Amino acid sequence: MKLILLCMTAFLSISFFSGCSKDPALFAEADAIYFGTADTSISYSFAKYPKKLKDTINVPVNVLGNSAATDRSFSVEILPSANNAAIEGTHFKLLTNLIIPAKSVMGMLPVVVYRTADLENGKQVKINLKLKKDQNFAAEGITTKQKITINLGYMQKPDSWGEFTGTVTGFFAGYQTNFGTWSPTKYKVILDALYDPATGVTITEFPGSRFSPPVAYNLYLATVRNYIKTNYPGNYGLPGAVLNDPDNGNKPIQVGPANY
Repeated sequence: MKLILLCMTAFLSISFFSGCSKDPALFAEADAIYFGTADTSISYSFAKYPKKLKDTINVPVNVLGNSAATDRSFSVEILPSANNAAIEGTHFKLLTNLIIPAKSVMGMLPVVVYRTADLENGKQVKINLKLKKDQNFAAEGITTKQKITINLGYMQKPDSWGEFTGTVTGFFAGYQTNFGTWSPTKYKVILDALYDPATGVTITEFPGSRFSPPVAYNLYLATVRNYIKTNYPGNYGLPGAVLNDPDNGNKPIQVGPANY
């Protein structure tokens, strides 16, 4: 009986130490990375920053795993796009020194973007990027967060811009007594008029209903109208410069009420 007990004790001891020796393997799995954005498609428009000719979009990159005592580099690749693909070196540039800082599980992927002539003419392009496995991050990350698309544009009609009469959507901007018909030339005037030099941004969207507009909408309209009267008084029948709209039959640009 004693012999049986001794054998069982020896067996359990060996099993225990054997199991302990394998436990560290549970924590030795390689780390991975994934994009930390809420969506896999993000948009950037130079319309919001009318004075900028280039900018940097910082896309968050997170670690699935542990922090490290030293900086860790990571890699990305550019994926082809079926249509409207952005051109590297023309529309954007990727920086080469991509780092997850030491003692951190978060980093940034800086993407430098440029305001090019085709964007000013209304084109929108796509930058498709994918994270790559390497010696620092060899494991598979969150599958749905390995790719990201950056939609880059400038002179696009805002989604919130209503139709001319405003009877269908009721959007404030498109109502005939507000900003009227959208055109690139008129939109540039609006962006310039609403530009805030203190923040470097302007108003690009006009959501909401014309039936219950916030007071701020009337302020937007008055600001744009005064800007045109100051810089192009001839547009309102006063002596001075005139700004016509080549996108709309060379009519003088007016707002509130718009003449087209």
